[in-house]
Amino acid sequence: MKNNLNKLRERVLSGKLYNSSPRPVRWVIGSLSNHLGLKLLSLLLAILLWNYVITTNTSITRAKTIYNLTGYINGQSLLGDRQLALTEDPGQRLSGISVSVEVPQADYAKVSQDNIQVTLDLSNVRSAGTQEVPLRATTSYGRVRSILPASLTLNFEPLDSRSVAVNASVVNGSSNYWYNVTRNNPSVLTVSGAASVVQSIASARVLVDASGMDSSTTTVQSYVLMNSDGEEIPQTMLNCSSTSVSVSLEVFPCREIPISSGTANLVTGTPAPGYVIQSVTVQPESIQVAAERELLDSLTELVIEPVSVEGVSQSFSARASVSRLLDFKNVSSEQVYVNVTIAEETEDAYIDDVKVLFIGKADNLVASYEPFGIHVSGPKSVVEALRESGLTVNVDITGLGGGRHLLNPRIDAERYPNLQIQSDGVSVTLTDITPVEPETEQIIPGQ
Repeated sequence: MKNNLNKLRERVLSGKLYNSSPRPVRWVIGSLSNHLGLKLLSLLLAILLWNYVITTNTSITRAKTIYNLTGYINGQSLLGDRQLALTEDPGQRLSGISVSVEVPQADYAKVSQDNIQVTLDLSNVRSAGTQEVPLRATTSYGRVRSILPASLTLNFEPLDSRSVAVNASVVNGSSNYWYNVTRNNPSVLTVSGAASVVQSIASARVLVDASGMDSSTTTVQSYVLMNSDGEEIPQTMLNCSSTSVSVSLEVFPCREIPISSGTANLVTGTPAPGYVIQSVTVQPESIQVAAERELLDSLTELVIEPVSVEGVSQSFSARASVSRLLDFKNVSSEQVYVNVTIAEETEDAYIDDVKVLFIGKADNLVASYEPFGIHVSGPKSVVEALRESGLTVNVDITGLGGGRHLLNPRIDAERYPNLQIQSDGVSVTLTDITPVEPETEQIIPGQ
């Protein structure tokens, strides 16, 4: 550029420019050379003339670097035709790219991110493995001189394909409603991509947000691919047979309804002779029912198919089916556990042959008691056995001294289970048998 300016100046000074110019131009040049103002104007014209020269001369170029460009992948379809696939998405590595271009001076200001395109060309990849893939750049102005980075190291694997089940579930639902997925369309996805990635896919998960939902509906949802550890697998480098899933959802009101607790509704039959039903409980005590609002509001309790206690002589648990109406949309449990406690019939008796075992008796005491009887109540077999063998009770005399005492008897609960006693007390006499030492006669001197 400096050489061109010098040549122009020499032509002006030597008169060559004047002599070679048309007559009007020579008149203007001559007039300008005789006046100071006109000389300044001539300088301006010279600058404009030089600007015209450098803007029309394409041989005058400059280098310009554009930063923070984003690249695009090219040739991915050819990669699939060759039964190959990328193991990971290079998208994050295709950002922050710098491209240096050589551009004519006239177009220098026009070069920007908008007219430079960077691509990662996969069309030359023909085999699996780790490969260095070059980046390419094109520009609407000038010529590309360099790209940074010039290439990316990528891993390629054989292409694989598999079918993946779609699992839809509801989130953010209300406890006052029951939700049921009746249909997924499609129910199975076909996924293809790098073999190691495809083989790690366990399912396609769809989450339906039921916030504010109070009626049945069909909605279109996106999905995520999951591995067996419940981790999401990116889909960017995978080909899937569908981009979304249509989910049909039933929505009905629901509430907890108690199971009828009446014994007559829970059991049927009669226990073995001498045995009675002591208690009957149900677990769970209530179940959740989903139905139309009108039916749901009319229900006060649910009944079960009663379990039989015919001829039973011991406690047991059994499963029982819940009697459900045809219009129920759902029940949280089809069955409940019925816990039946069977006990012997209770018998009352008066036992008059009662023996006493003293507890805590001191060595210097002799204990005796007056004969007494006790009213007992308990299982029939235990009471009848006591009538034959008699009853032994415990009487605690720990710390008591000689004399007569009215004490309460106690029974050994392990020896007589489920036995209750009533007593007015037992009269106990404690006699102190400590020997009395004889008094010694004192001899007073002088007597």
